[in-house]
This record gives sequence, structure tokens and C-alpha cells, in this order.
Amino acid sequence: MAARDNRPLAEVLSSDRLSGLLRAPVLATRVVDAHDGTTGRAVLELDNREGTLPSRLFAKFPPGDEMQRAFVTSAGMGKREAMFYEVLSGEVPVRVPRSYAAYSDEEGEDYLMLLEHLVDSDCTFDNASNRYSLSYVRQILDAFASLHAAYWDSPRFSTDLSWVEPPLQHEIAIALVSQCLEQHADAMPSVFREMGDLYLAEADAIHQLWQRGTPTLIHGDVHDGNLFYDGDQPGFLDWALVARAPAMRDIGYFLAGTLSSDDQRTAARDLLTHYRDQLQLRGIVPPPLGELWQQYQWHAAYVWVGATVTLAMGDAWQPVSYVLASLERLHDAMEAIGSVAAIRNAL
Repeated sequence: MAARDNRPLAEVLSSDRLSGLLRAPVLATRVVDAHDGTTGRAVLELDNREGTLPSRLFAKFPPGDEMQRAFVTSAGMGKREAMFYEVLSGEVPVRVPRSYAAYSDEEGEDYLMLLEHLVDSDCTFDNASNRYSLSYVRQILDAFASLHAAYWDSPRFSTDLSWVEPPLQHEIAIALVSQCLEQHADAMPSVFREMGDLYLAEADAIHQLWQRGTPTLIHGDVHDGNLFYDGDQPGFLDWALVARAPAMRDIGYFLAGTLSSDDQRTAARDLLTHYRDQLQLRGIVPPPLGELWQQYQWHAAYVWVGATVTLAMGDAWQPVSYVLASLERLHDAMEAIGSVAAIRNAL
């Protein structure tokens, strides 16, 4: 494993450091598994003779690659996720990994989260790949409705949750979309080039478009790899993109990236109606269905930008084969719901 800020992994996850964060004596640790993706991750075995801690924890910390570490720091991803686990993980009305300790420095360069090892809690990660059905989709939408309703236009965004900011717009995303167009446009359907050219020409306006609507707390990155099941209860992990934004940021991301081609064309409006009904059951007065549909058209393109940026990074963040499969589904969704035309009209 590469060094982090000139520190080896053994120092990042030392017994002394863990003892201080966990406020319990950790006599020894053993790294069972470790790897880098968007961030560094490891499974730790603990020697805690008091028995106050589980035998294993899941750790998240800065990645080893210098360029990747700089990106995570500039995006505030580590600091934001540490804040979520320190402040919000115990109160959100959805299943999330239990936090035993979470730390970040002010700049977000150094962070460490010590979380429940979900495998040891008998949680599973067989999501859409094995569970896919419209009932599965509705179950995730129900969980979203609980999360979004709890923070719908919350006054706390001006007080104790002021750190939950709107999603950031990164100049690096523009550069990576441009790079990806050069590398892959010839092998992609026309919607890839159309959306890419529109984004490069109107990035600022499109990001403003994605902020239209009542703000709430959003997860911001709900793809299949960030979902799990605890029995029959769905849960959400990887909160590095938690933000204050319209709820359709989450719903558009999830539906565009999950629905099959046939269901995208025949069931998408009914699913939005279901989500809207669930908000009403939780005491929220949601926007009209037509407005939600329009926001869905816009936010499907937000997912596309994320996938395109990821593809530009090769295998560094996700396997290229996985990203290409995701883009195939997204292109079909964007064509089915008319995303590019809807964004042009809104601008």
C-alpha cells in the first residue's frame, strides 16, 4: 500500500491512534484487507481486551495516490463524509453503517472513519444485480422519501447543518468530460456527444439548473455499489457526496441508473408518482408530478456527468467495464425521457 502524506498504512491505522479516536484501549490491530478506490479502505481486526468494541471495523482514510488524494481533498469528500458519520449517522431515518469514530482535519487532507463492518452484521450487497424488480425500486424510493422528508427545507441548514452545502461544481469535471469525449465519442451513441457538447458549453447554467427546487438532505451518489441490505431493510453507505439539494438529485440518479430499458419507458412516471405519494404520507407537500418529471429529465444528465468523469479516469475509480455498462443504461434512459432536449429548453 502506498504511503499517505508520507505516512505508511501502519501509522495511519496505528493502535495508539485508534485508541485515541475510539476512546478505548486498542492493544493491537491487524489489517485483514486494504485497497484504494476513490478513497482508502481497510478491514481491521482489533485486540480490545475490555470487549467494548467489535472484533473488526471498516476504516476509510485518504487514498495512497497523490493525485487522487488531491482530488478528494479539493472536493471535500473525506471531510464531508467524516462530518456525516460524526453528526448525522445516528439520526437519519435510514439504515447506514454504525460509526464508532470519525475524524477530519480542517482542510480535509487527513481523515479517518471507523465504521461497522457490515459483513459481520450479516448485511448483504446483492442489490439490483440480483434483486431487481419494480418492487425493489419502490422499496428504495420509500427509503429516499423517509430521508428527504426528514430534512425537507429544514431550518437546520442555517444552524447546526450549515456545513451541509450545495453540491460543488469542479473545474476538473469539465476537463475530464472533454477528455472522455475525445477518447470515447466515436464508439458511443449520438446522445453521448450531444450531452457532452452541451455540458461543456453550458456547465455553469446546467449546475444552476440542478439546484432548482426545495432543498433537502441528499445522499448524492446512490448507485448499486452504495446500497446494502440488512435483512429486508435497504441501507445506504458511502456518504462522501452528502449535500443540500433538491430531492430529485437522488431520485433521478437512482432511477436513471437502475431502471431497465423497458421499465424506463413504461414505469418511470408511475414510480415518480409512488415517490411523490410517499412524501405526502410523511407530511410533505411535494411539487406537482409534471415538475418532478422535468427535474428527472435534468438530473439524469447529472448521473451521466459522474459516469463520464469516472470513465475518463480509466480503472482508477471503477472498472471500465462497469462504467461502460452504466453508461449504456444511462444513454438509453436519457433518450427515453428526452434529457438533452429538456435541458436545452430549460436553459
